[in-house]
Amino acid sequence: MRDASSRPCKARLLLVAALACGSSEAAAQPSQVLPWRLDYTPGPDAPKNCPDKSYIKTALATKLKGRDPFTDDAPRSISVKLVLTPQRIEAHIEARDENGEVVANHVTQAESWRCDQLADRTVFYLRDIIDPLTIPPAAPAASSSSATPAPSAPSSAVPPPAPSTPARVELLQPAVGPSAPKAAAHSAGLPQLAIYANMGAAWWSTPETALSLAAGIEARWRWASIGVEGQYDRAWALPTKLDVEARRVGLTALACGRHELLPARAFVRACIFGDVARLSLDVQRFKLIREEDDLVIDLGARLGGELRLARFVGLQLHGDIAYAARQRRFVVDGEELWRSPRLTGAVRVGLVVPFDIR
Repeated sequence: MRDASSRPCKARLLLVAALACGSSEAAAQPSQVLPWRLDYTPGPDAPKNCPDKSYIKTALATKLKGRDPFTDDAPRSISVKLVLTPQRIEAHIEARDENGEVVANHVTQAESWRCDQLADRTVFYLRDIIDPLTIPPAAPAASSSSATPAPSAPSSAVPPPAPSTPARVELLQPAVGPSAPKAAAHSAGLPQLAIYANMGAAWWSTPETALSLAAGIEARWRWASIGVEGQYDRAWALPTKLDVEARRVGLTALACGRHELLPARAFVRACIFGDVARLSLDVQRFKLIREEDDLVIDLGARLGGELRLARFVGLQLHGDIAYAARQRRFVVDGEELWRSPRLTGAVRVGLVVPFDIR
């Protein structure tokens, strides 16, 4: 009788032990990351030092403890597109589920020469999409001390099932409509404005080497710019018997081509320009003078460069050479004092302040 009654107890103990082991093994298994397909497009204008697709995959696998979440035939996809703007480089990240619906959309950015920083930020958002933050469920509230304790379950009852897997909360950007990527692309195509002021020397635009000042504003795109510029040249101590000063005041229109030497740091540019100026001579000691004082029209070319010192200020240097389409001469008491040459030149250096249009 004693052996017969102990057999059901042993069977129950074995069943409880088996269920407990199975629950522990299930809880110990790591959660599986569902596969995605990665579409990575650096873009034709992206700097050459930007990381490639393999770098992004390796960096993300390190964050995921060695697991590679990407396969080429996965039904879900994540696209990363690099877009270069005049001031920065952006990564447009979009995730779609197996039905093609957008489930995440984000744009992160960095300075144009910091592709390494952009890659780190991109990997951060990819991990957030693929392996979102896990938050355990809240613990049940403690029962009141005055509550009547629940009756204990009979020894023959099957133990309760193991707690469910903690809920996974995805910290994703809300899906946006089809118009959002188009708006971002349109903003990247807007021009950048730049205001600058330069000073230097001008030759042959006046009878003597002149102090040359210039200030202007221009609209810039990645490869070209257009602008207007005001110029003022002043010369003293002309080699004559008279105490004469010469001034030249003009307005210039420029069209330039630009080329990057270092991404968003150093540029060279070549321009063509046309200007209209007024050239005048002032006599201090004698009033009997006949000046043929009129407009001067020049056509010329400019070659120069720009070095970005900080985000909102840069250093400019350029040289001009111009052809005087209309020569002027000055006559005093029937004697020709000076005739403008066909070619003039100038060299100027100064500061430029660029800013985006947003």
